[in-house]
Amino acid sequence: MRIAVASDDGISIAGHFGRCAGFLIFDVENGDASKFEYRINSFGHHQHGQHEHEHGHDHVHGEGHHSHDGFIGALADCQAVICRGMGRGAVDALAANGIKPAITAENISAQDAAKLYAQGDLKASTDSTCCSH
Repeated sequence: MRIAVASDDGISIAGHFGRCAGFLIFDVENGDASKFEYRINSFGHHQHGQHEHEHGHDHVHGEGHHSHDGFIGALADCQAVICRGMGRGAVDALAANGIKPAITAENISAQDAAKLYAQGDLKASTDSTCCSH
């Protein structure tokens, strides 16, 4: 199983899927999670001044289409992605492309999260949340 974990520092779980610095990619076999690679988030749609609406946590969109295609393509070889927060659009786009989103509040390392997820023991949900607090 291959699992992506949003991370800003290459160790811990990032607060938000779309705004993270990159993704740690783990291959999980026989109960062990080994780091495969780190993928820089150059496809993040929040990088160029787009913000969330203060009250409803909705994304502010112009007239163009808000797409998660960059994330989908970059994580296409992963079966799951773990983070601390993710918007509803990202949750739906990932799920529609066979990538299971897992939003967790556990205070553990990215590697431990990947291992626990693969074992079915990570406390996580697919409930959309844009905030890690």
